[in-house]
Amino acid sequence: MMQLILPNQPRPILFTELAPLVSFARLRAKRGIYEGRAEKATMQLLRQCSHLYSIAPDVSARLIYSRDRGHHSNGWWKNPDYERCLHLSISFCVNPTDAPLPFDKRQAQTIAEAFFESETRKCWVEPPYSPEGKHADVHHYRLFCDPSWTPILPRGEVYNRDFTEVGWRSFSEIHGRSTDNVDAPWLKAASE
Repeated sequence: MMQLILPNQPRPILFTELAPLVSFARLRAKRGIYEGRAEKATMQLLRQCSHLYSIAPDVSARLIYSRDRGHHSNGWWKNPDYERCLHLSISFCVNPTDAPLPFDKRQAQTIAEAFFESETRKCWVEPPYSPEGKHADVHHYRLFCDPSWTPILPRGEVYNRDFTEVGWRSFSEIHGRSTDNVDAPWLKAASE
């Protein structure tokens, strides 16, 4: 249910075909980079990166397609290969009520393949973890990229220190386990 994540916002544009949606979403994602903070400008960027795709007269996919950065530099993951990604969030809802529907794996695969094309096999898929994400059954497709935003297959897993720069410390090493005063949703989720 997008309203829980982005309250009091106008409904995104409803697309009936994937090709124009993907083109439009890619252009919108180039407007900025999401770094995990719930600041006014960042939330505006996420609203611009939110889209609806009509699957049937009464069913839509809610999509957010963004360029994300900061997974390593903000202290979440130890492996710097996971610093940036193209991020596609997918959930399903009833038209026009926005009531959440169960995740549709087949439709999500079609959507992910339209966005990531031949690179889809490199995507890391995550289930929902926040209460809002679980309510809407949002799944996240992340295609990790190098500094020039070229897709990569990261070396090793996220907590592997083999490629971590000397002196780098994680969020929990700096701040302990408490995330009460942190305004970065994915840092909070990673620390819980």
